[in-house]
Amino acid sequence: MRKCIDMGEGREIIISDKDTLKPDGTLEIPDIGLGEAYLGKASYVVYDEEDIDDDLLDLVYARKYNEPLVIARTERFIIREMTVGDLPHLYELYQTLSDCPYVEPLYEYEDEKAFTIKYIENMYGFFGYGLWLVIDKKTGELVARAGIENRSIDGQNCQELGYLVKKSWQGKHVAWEVMNHMVDIAKDRFGLEELYICTMKTNIPSIQLALKLGFTLYAGDTDGMNIYRKFL
Repeated sequence: MRKCIDMGEGREIIISDKDTLKPDGTLEIPDIGLGEAYLGKASYVVYDEEDIDDDLLDLVYARKYNEPLVIARTERFIIREMTVGDLPHLYELYQTLSDCPYVEPLYEYEDEKAFTIKYIENMYGFFGYGLWLVIDKKTGELVARAGIENRSIDGQNCQELGYLVKKSWQGKHVAWEVMNHMVDIAKDRFGLEELYICTMKTNIPSIQLALKLGFTLYAGDTDGMNIYRKFL
């Protein structure tokens, strides 16, 4: 069984129950392997064709054609993965927060570029989540960076929400709108059972947001940081 799904612009996703040796001697590996008996090299495998939904197709398409995956859309924003091409806009965002004591600066450009390439491969590619970009639907402006990261808490690998908002967008409920969606994404898409928010104990806006999102204090004043937890 072999099936091609037309994704537009001459691009397609191949679904097959086996890897196929083509007449020219090359091996065609499907983008999605199909069936319990499939033993090929496809990166994504489903038991039944009914398991192939829009989310999976979007993911496979993004990975195959090296495009950023759109994670979600809120009322005002698009949340998507970042690319190396986004770095100039990311530097602009961080520059607006240069006087914020809670924000660590980016590396020098070439180092940040190398870091971003590895981050896309290791975080997005392996875990599926990471820090994403928040884009204004109307203007295309980068207004925030937010997402799910791994963090060691009490010796365990845990997942925490993190965010920073461009200075000109602060006070416009960006974090509330975006982080609400990310709590749902963590549960529904990634199957997480709990999330953490780690913030300096003096960062009152972040503490207020954590409480508003339903997080409760897990540990207080740990090296100057409060840790909040929410069961999903």
